[in-house]
Amino acid sequence: MVKALDSQSTAHAGTAPAKIKNHAIHLLRKTNSNTLYPLILQLCSHENITAQEVGAICLTDFYLSQSSEVNRVLYRLADSDNWEVREWVASACGLILEKHFHDYFPVMEEWSKDVSENIRRAVVLAMMYAGKSRDPDFIEPFLNIVEHLLSDRSRYVRDNLGPFAIGSALIKYYPAQVLKRLDSWVNDEDEQVRWNIAMIFSAAEGVKFADESQHVFDILSSDERPYVKKAVNRAIKNINKRKSGSSSI
Repeated sequence: MVKALDSQSTAHAGTAPAKIKNHAIHLLRKTNSNTLYPLILQLCSHENITAQEVGAICLTDFYLSQSSEVNRVLYRLADSDNWEVREWVASACGLILEKHFHDYFPVMEEWSKDVSENIRRAVVLAMMYAGKSRDPDFIEPFLNIVEHLLSDRSRYVRDNLGPFAIGSALIKYYPAQVLKRLDSWVNDEDEQVRWNIAMIFSAAEGVKFADESQHVFDILSSDERPYVKKAVNRAIKNINKRKSGSSSI
């Protein structure tokens, strides 16, 4: 299987196209469960990048029965040097978080404090993916982790937090809860926190809530620090562009 997957690798990503990988996952899930788990572990440990990606997704099926080992393997892969592997592992974490929230959320909490920016970023994306379910039990715990990560200065984390996970997803799935938190977060004078808040409104979904957040912008706009001001100006430019040149805000 690994050779077959490797033969489909593209020059750009260095791995097989998503369609091919998803087909491989579908076929593997038809395998006898008694022999599948050892095979999945072999894929996750293989040097082939595509094998690791496929293995990570299939590993989610065994979380309840093999949670400790699954956590260890996904942790290792989430810190991979390969960006494609990190993307697929974040998706795998999101699947587990959605299906086994109460068991897996403490793991995400722990990872959110990890020294590796790759691990912390995996948590951000996992919450974004699981948030698609719009399960009302998810959002407050998610926002508690988000609150902790808002001050994270890692570029890899911040670029995936304010403008992406929140601005493109969580504010769409849970607008009332996110907007309520913004009212509180904006009073934090940490410039990274305020950068993340401003960048929420640089995203397509975040823009839709700009009118409801005028008071947030009033506070952000009064911040003269260049780092914050640049983010605010970017958000305002995006808002006005999407409002067909409106001068509001």
